[in-house]
Amino acid sequence: MILRFCFLIGLLIFACSAYSQDTLFLISGRIIPVKSVELKEHSIVYSKMTEKPKFKRMDPERVFSIKYADGHERVIFRQDTLDPLDFTEQQMRMFMKGEQDATIYYKNNINKGAAFVIGAGSAILGIWGLAGPPLYSTIVGSFSPNMMKQKVSDPALINVTEYCEGYERKVRDRKIRNALVGGLGGFIIGVVSYTLIYQK
Repeated sequence: MILRFCFLIGLLIFACSAYSQDTLFLISGRIIPVKSVELKEHSIVYSKMTEKPKFKRMDPERVFSIKYADGHERVIFRQDTLDPLDFTEQQMRMFMKGEQDATIYYKNNINKGAAFVIGAGSAILGIWGLAGPPLYSTIVGSFSPNMMKQKVSDPALINVTEYCEGYERKVRDRKIRNALVGGLGGFIIGVVSYTLIYQK
């Protein structure tokens, strides 16, 4: 009985260690689980959780903190004390939280559809139509979302300026990216369609 109990405890400890991992928290709001991470003088070297890990390098300025498997967090981010507009550590945490919530909750399929239609319509102009998708993405990306209408993890966060700034930045980035991808996709489909029509 005692041997069986010790075996189960050992198995549990092994399982926990097998699944333990370090985590990189990026300024962009992205979270990267890693198998190992090492902070060097001018770079962060890490390997992802894969069967055949490959070591990669990252600029420390892109990283907010490293959270180790034992729960200890090492904050890499440093406030520029000479810049009164630079975020403090807590403000940056709120900014990143806004980016993360926008990634989870913000959805705008209308933007994707409109970009596709504009891209397809631009195809009628031939090579000049390539300007259509970037122009549309620039316009649509210049508008920030109405935070009072957005879905968020905690409504109280809408009153936090840094959180809203992070949310709005991520939304604008996604709108621009989706508009470009949808617009270029529509342009390609449009060119192919017009070519087939004219051939007939």
